[in-house]
Amino acid sequence: MLALATGTVAQDQGGSQRVGQSADGRMPLFGKITAVHGDSLEIANPNGDTVTVKLTASTEFRKDRQPVKRADFKVGDLVVIRGEENPDHTWTAQMVGGRSGNGPQGRERVFGPQGTLGKDYVVGEVKSVDAPKMTVLRSDNVTQTIELNEETSLRKGRDSVTMADVQVGDHLFARGAPQNDVFVPKMVVVMSPEQWKRMQQMGGVFQSGPSGSGPAKSEKPPEPRN
Repeated sequence: MLALATGTVAQDQGGSQRVGQSADGRMPLFGKITAVHGDSLEIANPNGDTVTVKLTASTEFRKDRQPVKRADFKVGDLVVIRGEENPDHTWTAQMVGGRSGNGPQGRERVFGPQGTLGKDYVVGEVKSVDAPKMTVLRSDNVTQTIELNEETSLRKGRDSVTMADVQVGDHLFARGAPQNDVFVPKMVVVMSPEQWKRMQQMGGVFQSGPSGSGPAKSEKPPEPRN
């Protein structure tokens, strides 16, 4: 039986880790710094909850992809946290990342996943579910089909779920790669409408193109040359 039917979580075996994914392949924590302490930060996440992020001697701090000091982060900064979520729902940070400015472009680059929309990740609204496939209206208004397999980790919030728990109208984020002209995700995270709304309000989340560099373009064939 497929892992997606049983809810078994498959670990991401990729050797590299990007800002857009945590150590186990799941989405990182992102939000706004609301308090700075000696060995921790308090982050307001897209749900409006306050999350304590523990800092260690090995925590890396980066802005604009360059190493910086912890003192370079302050209350009000938008950040992405790569690390591990603890049983008490605090986080231990491996990396705290941000941009030099919290304008629209800065927010997109903080929150935008690494890679190319449609090739490295898919994000948008579920339009149909026909296991093991789902059709998604992406954030750039392009419809794309994704096909889950036995290695796909499917989660809703913190819980492992099955495709029966995914409904038309849900929003999801999937990371994977095309296989035989179909996008096959290693992980899929289903988000509630309220969470999706809060994410949008926090600055154009997932609207970016390659490496968070700008709006993604629709996948259309090139115009024929005369």
